Amino acid sequence: MYSKYYQIPYPSHKSPMDGDTAHRDLDWAYAAQTDRVFSFGVNERGVTREQKLRLLQTEFWPALARWVEARQEVLPGGTLVGGWWRADMMGMLDWYRDCLHMTARWDDAVVAHADGVWRDVLLTSPWFHWAEFFPLLKEPVLDPRSGRPITDAAGRVLYQDRDPRKDGMEDAFMDLWEAVANARPLRKTPSGHFILPHMLPPSCEWKQLQRRKAMGASTEIGPCPSF
Repeated sequence: MYSKYYQIPYPSHKSPMDGDTAHRDLDWAYAAQTDRVFSFGVNERGVTREQKLRLLQTEFWPALARWVEARQEVLPGGTLVGGWWRADMMGMLDWYRDCLHMTARWDDAVVAHADGVWRDVLLTSPWFHWAEFFPLLKEPVLDPRSGRPITDAAGRVLYQDRDPRKDGMEDAFMDLWEAVANARPLRKTPSGHFILPHMLPPSCEWKQLQRRKAMGASTEIGPCPSF
């Protein structure tokens, strides 16, 4: 039955959002309803969370990034007009919640605001390797007695994941993202595709993790040299 189910192609020529708003585009919404990976819940009929996050990377982010790139303009004085707006990220948060079957912002804003989905969005977005977001993702491991950061044998501070659901974390992410999103161009492959985490080979992902541990928040983590 499901092998014959017709899926409407995603309208990748335009943004997943309605113009410059955070509201979802209706054509994208119709297409998503016919996509089994998007519409089924996690572990329902073989659909996994990894498949959902990959779908958001392969369809939604590239279309939005192309649309934003097309609307921006650099004035003679170097001022950027257009570019990324807060509504773009707010709309993507809503798409992630819908795809992952989480509580929608318009159903319960308090619950949605504290669901921590911003972390999944960031780590599967074109900004996944930007060092500016390191303090939101990690925090030093503190000695329970002295309250001082614990270091390893080489004197480097040990870090652990921060709880993305803590009060104020989504606001902190949104404010920081809005402040830096247009700071520099998003990285692309030689063929012009925006670089997203799903494009990195597993070996590169492991190397990225080791470099993050070694460099902390000091340096942007770049994509693999093969790009």
